[in-house]
Amino acid sequence: MPRVLSFTVVTRVAGVAYISYLIMSNGPPVFRLLLGGVAAVVVAMCHRWRAFALFASPLLIQFLVYDRQRVLSPAVTGVRINVTGPRDWELAWFGVRTDHGPMTPAEWMQDHTTPVLDALCGLVYLLFMVGFIALAAWWRFGARRVEAQAITWALLALHLIGYTIHLLHPTAPPWYVERYGTGPAVATAPPEAAGGLRFDRLLGISWFSSQYSGSSSVFGALPSLHVGQTFLAALFAWRYRSLRVVTAGFFGLVLLASVYLNHHYIVDGIVGMAIAGLVFATTVHVVRRTGASRSGESPPVRPPRRGAGPPPADGAASTR
Repeated sequence: MPRVLSFTVVTRVAGVAYISYLIMSNGPPVFRLLLGGVAAVVVAMCHRWRAFALFASPLLIQFLVYDRQRVLSPAVTGVRINVTGPRDWELAWFGVRTDHGPMTPAEWMQDHTTPVLDALCGLVYLLFMVGFIALAAWWRFGARRVEAQAITWALLALHLIGYTIHLLHPTAPPWYVERYGTGPAVATAPPEAAGGLRFDRLLGISWFSSQYSGSSSVFGALPSLHVGQTFLAALFAWRYRSLRVVTAGFFGLVLLASVYLNHHYIVDGIVGMAIAGLVFATTVHVVRRTGASRSGESPPVRPPRRGAGPPPADGAASTR
């Protein structure tokens, strides 16, 4: 009982603090409303829905840390921004030969766009987080795999590693090079939706422009967390032998979209996949070591047998 009480108290205090922060922050209203709603559910139901609280908590922490990069990014502007490194690797490993010289796949794709790819790539790129959460929720609550409780914690670990690399080794995305060139980095460059604007124009909406105009980091191209996250989902799908075709297709489309929309180089995705593989292996190892009993499931309490007396006091001798 004390353990459950402690978990409930800590969760509610943290949830109230989280909601208070959202109220005082200046993030997008819809974003704050969504996160605040999830946090409110965790606060209200954590004593009954322990598994849900453990499932949702790392997601709330991740979004909070992502938003705080607005404060942390200016603090590391003294770090040299790598503008040409990823592009040089891309040209060396995946360069496309053209009459105008070698081009990166991202550069080549900007000259070969189609409305179908604009719509498909834009949609999967916008919904990459929703798709991952839906898959994780299915494995945890639909398929009732207790060990799947660790998936959202693995996602948090992936993003924390990625955010740290973004801050300590900032790298320019391909759209930045297209707009500003390969000269000294323009640290004050505003975020852009890049190829995502084609999706907005195609549908007459402003989803990409609204979302990316408030991006917390411009120079966070390497690693690609879009690619790393969907690859992580595919790894769990293979382990659970569930939804393999869905997750493989999801991963492949996001990988294509990251390059087609001019947001990432292929090497950005490869690094994201490598980190995802490391996080996955570590998560599997930890789950095996700790066992399902540490994953948030409370053991069932057996009712006393009818007619049975109270249990003997500690130290009492057995009558048998």
